[in-house]
Amino acid sequence: MPTHVILVDLLGLLLALAGFHMAFRQRLVRRLWDEGRAARGLPAKSRVARPEGEDPVHYALIIFGMMLFAFGLILIAFTTAYALMT
Repeated sequence: MPTHVILVDLLGLLLALAGFHMAFRQRLVRRLWDEGRAARGLPAKSRVARPEGEDPVHYALIIFGMMLFAFGLILIAFTTAYALMT
């Protein structure tokens, strides 16, 4: 397979992994976000302790994560399939 196909597949894999973590591993993503803010010297955000179902960011992360996950998988599938067919 050509090099550009492998590079695009790796990009698609990174997008799919990021989307999976945003949709299904939200505690990890939020912790990494908070650590990134602390590393840049920004103050920590205060959060109200709410159950997961009542947090509006919970649903936004699920929706955006699934869209990113699907885009990554489709990018991999279409790029690889086109390279194999030509």
